[in-house]
Amino acid sequence: MTIYSPQMFNTYTECPAKYYFKYIKNINIPQLDNTFVLGKNIHALAAYYLKRQDISLFTLSEKEQEMWNTLLNMKYFKYKTEQVESNISCKINNIWIGGRIDALVKDENNEYYILDYKTGEIPSNSEYNFQTIIYLLCCDALIKDYNSLNFVYLSVKTGETKNIKFSEKLKNEYIQKITEVYDNIQKLYQPQIIKNEKCTKCSYQKICV
Repeated sequence: MTIYSPQMFNTYTECPAKYYFKYIKNINIPQLDNTFVLGKNIHALAAYYLKRQDISLFTLSEKEQEMWNTLLNMKYFKYKTEQVESNISCKINNIWIGGRIDALVKDENNEYYILDYKTGEIPSNSEYNFQTIIYLLCCDALIKDYNSLNFVYLSVKTGETKNIKFSEKLKNEYIQKITEVYDNIQKLYQPQIIKNEKCTKCSYQKICV
């Protein structure tokens, strides 16, 4: 059984050829840069903190300390922790979707917030980003009883936040979008490769001919 993640849907939408190499041919090309390492450290520290574990042993660089202070001062870190670094999934029609959330918190009014920390930019059109779509659909199926359900992007660089409030209208739109992209993925065999300026930054460019 395949559980379709936000990264899989985003990869297909970005480039069917990249999806083909990565998820159908299973060609994985490791990528590691300073931004990845920085993000991993901040995520680990936030997870320890929300689990009420000792964070005194963490050694932070000056940049990491600035980012941590930004994150720690956000109101969401004062709410009750429900889940941290948890795998979630649900079935939409015949499609299994899922992923790993950074955190799920709840305030005193039974309003839930799925938190996602960004060391880079908050996605443009974030309301329809597949991470937003899949995590909201999964948490809606998981929680069921809530006054509101929200997905919140938190920029640890700028302190900017973006809150997407779940609704029945969005739910219907999300299910339709997931279904349409899934159907296209099922038809994917050997994609037609169309080169553009983004190809020069793609890790698969050397095998994409």
